[in-house]
Amino acid sequence: SDLVLKFQDCAPAMASPSYEEEERRIRLECVEYLQEQIQYLRREQENMSTSQTSDLVRDMCQKAGDFATELSDVWGRNNSAVAAPPILIETVLEDELGKIGWDFHANRVQMVGTCCAGFAKPPSPTQVLNVLTAVCARLK
Repeated sequence: SDLVLKFQDCAPAMASPSYEEEERRIRLECVEYLQEQIQYLRREQENMSTSQTSDLVRDMCQKAGDFATELSDVWGRNNSAVAAPPILIETVLEDELGKIGWDFHANRVQMVGTCCAGFAKPPSPTQVLNVLTAVCARLK
C-alpha cells in the first residue's frame, strides 16, 4: 500500500519541557508560595488564633496538593504507562507536617490513640513557621 505522509507528520515535534524541568518549575513555584506564607506568619503570628492557624495550614496543604496534581498530570502526559515517582512536594510536606501533628493528605490534625481516637492538638503559628521554613529549605 502507498503511504501518504501529511506535512504535519514530517514537521519536527514541538519540544515540550521535560518532566525534570517541569518538576523544578513547579517546585520553585511552590517554594515561592510557601515563602509568602512564611512572611505572613512572621507578621501575624502574635495575633493568630488556633483556628486561623489551622485555616492557613489547610489552605497551604490544598495549594501544595494542587502543585502535586499539576506535576502528576505532567508525568501522565509523557509517561502514561509508568507509575509516577514520589512527588517531592508531597513527601517533604507529609514528613515535616507530621512532626507537628498535621496529616497532609487528610488536611487536618492527626488522629491519636487507637481505642477511642481523638485528634492531636492543632499547631501553633510558631510551629507552622518552623515547618514551612524547613520545607522550603528541603525543596530548594
